[in-house]
Amino acid sequence: MLKTIVDFACIGGYLVSTLPALAKANRLQKQGRDQELYALMSKEAYKLVDFTSKVAGITYDIKGYENIPDGPVLYTANHQGIFDAFVMLTKMREPCGFFIKKEAASIPILSIWMKKMKCVFVDRENPREAVKAINEGVKLIEEGRSLVIFPEGTRSRSGDLGEFKNGAFKIAQKTGCPIVPVAIDGTYKILEEHKRVRKAHIKVRILPPVEVKDMSREEFKTIAPKVREIIKNAKENM
Repeated sequence: MLKTIVDFACIGGYLVSTLPALAKANRLQKQGRDQELYALMSKEAYKLVDFTSKVAGITYDIKGYENIPDGPVLYTANHQGIFDAFVMLTKMREPCGFFIKKEAASIPILSIWMKKMKCVFVDRENPREAVKAINEGVKLIEEGRSLVIFPEGTRSRSGDLGEFKNGAFKIAQKTGCPIVPVAIDGTYKILEEHKRVRKAHIKVRILPPVEVKDMSREEFKTIAPKVREIIKNAKENM
């Protein structure tokens, strides 16, 4: 338990140390210097994940970068624990926006960075807000930004794989962007398994894209179980 307290205190302290960079990001945003803003956010995201990984004792085994196509994509990953977000934040080709539950918008400092990185906060209990979030995601894809979504909708807190919800894939259906399945294993061991921070080795497999632009409406109805099966098979062979 002491390690957990110390680790979170260190991470909190690190977030406070990013305030000068956040002030610079605000200035760049107001001045419309988007390329410099994006470079700054990328740099700070990598530094945060690197710091957090060293403090918590997290190591990574990541394969499949060659499977990421050019252009914006919808990354769809299984969701074992809160550290999945750290994995997806910087271990893909570039930092991406996230579909993330609305409660994350209340996290001090970190939530401001997430908003600047075009994260979409979702109220899962409000269908109208969910539709609004999907439309926001469509707009981001059309602007050339890749997005991350966890189709299970919540953490499994284990190595199990939950049901994938079809609604999670509507952004790909509306934009025709490729779906890139990502299999993650081991993140639940960091915090969820023992309710305290533990060292863990995380395995990540970036899998070949699923092209949807030529799919019929009937074919798309099977996309959720199809992507789930792809990720399930990859996890079993890690």
